[in-house]
Amino acid sequence: MTVLCRFGITAKTFQYKLKRYSAVASSLGFTPTFAITAVTLKRHPDIIRKQHKQGVELAVHGYIHTDYRLASLEQQIEHFNKAIKVFESSKVSFSGFRAPFLRINSKTSEVLTNLGFQYDSSHSINWGVIDQAKYSKQSWCEYNRLLDYYMSHKAEEYLALPRFIDGFTEIPVSMPDDEAMVDRLGITDKKEISRIWLEVLQRTYDKGELFTIQLHPERISFCESALIDVVQQARRLNPPIWVATLGEISDWWREKGQFSLDVITEGTGKYSVKADCTDRATLLVKDCRVDVPSTEWVDNYRCISARDFILESPVRPVIGISLDSAPAAIKFLKTEGFVVEQSNQSENHGLYLSDLAQFTEADEKPLSEKIEQSNAPLLRFWRWPYQSRSALSVTGDIDSITLIDFVLRVFENWRQKRRQ
Repeated sequence: MTVLCRFGITAKTFQYKLKRYSAVASSLGFTPTFAITAVTLKRHPDIIRKQHKQGVELAVHGYIHTDYRLASLEQQIEHFNKAIKVFESSKVSFSGFRAPFLRINSKTSEVLTNLGFQYDSSHSINWGVIDQAKYSKQSWCEYNRLLDYYMSHKAEEYLALPRFIDGFTEIPVSMPDDEAMVDRLGITDKKEISRIWLEVLQRTYDKGELFTIQLHPERISFCESALIDVVQQARRLNPPIWVATLGEISDWWREKGQFSLDVITEGTGKYSVKADCTDRATLLVKDCRVDVPSTEWVDNYRCISARDFILESPVRPVIGISLDSAPAAIKFLKTEGFVVEQSNQSENHGLYLSDLAQFTEADEKPLSEKIEQSNAPLLRFWRWPYQSRSALSVTGDIDSITLIDFVLRVFENWRQKRRQ
């Protein structure tokens, strides 16, 4: 019955939902990113081309809607090449990928990179904003089973930020999404959905992280008011929230990775700073004095528009690290926009870290929090452009457009499993 209510025999029902989705996006001035399976695009090219011409960003959602975590390297190469050909023949451009069920394996990024994809949005971060006491034991088990299936990380332990790896950007999705709330927990109260997403928005804003909404078009009737509330709130905040597509976030992360800061000692307590960056970079200082105008930002940081200035500080406003620090730790600190210097002289740096010989992704959030809690004089590029505190992206997957597509999904998965 749920499927029958969301999809019709023809595309008319889904087109109506897409129109509602587009109307919200247009009225609030944002562009969504839709990931669509290639076989669905192949069956309905006119509908998707219309969305594309209206400015919607499209991404590849696999060739069929299957679990690519179970697919071999050869199968993924075959599927993704076939998907690329469908997009090209349909004259629909793309730069990114999101896996069905948010499930990939160790070979997926390698395949996507070799095929020229710029980003993948198949990882997920669970923000823990659901009150278990409000739901039945069965619903709560269904919800947690979904998170386990997605292999979702906890926001308390991991940063909700893009990761740039070998020329390829991983952009996490935020949980709970529309499916988790509506289908697993049975939430139909629109105010409750709004409350949950607004809580995620506030937490990502407070932490300077990324909120990637996943809202499938077929559930827009349940989540439309929540989506409006979230984007309107994002527009009210100051410093602002950067609202962007997944492609724009990927492009920015690549752009930011090219920035650099030269800090040259000019005398006792004085440093010449030269920033090599684009105009939209957010350059921050904390507990330092500068000879150019600055504006108050957040967390004791001040924002500087100048790219060439003199800074006064009792120590170098950079992060010093011990000589045995892991390359992964150095890469992370540089990604966070800091100047990093390896040294065995701790007294010469605003902040000195000597316990980074072993470093994994799980260590990133604790280290980030340790740095932010310090009162050390620091100079850095911030994570987001335009002096934005955090970022928001609105996305959705198009798995089926008609009831026939949904039935064919079952057959396509059956055939795929037989091949595996």
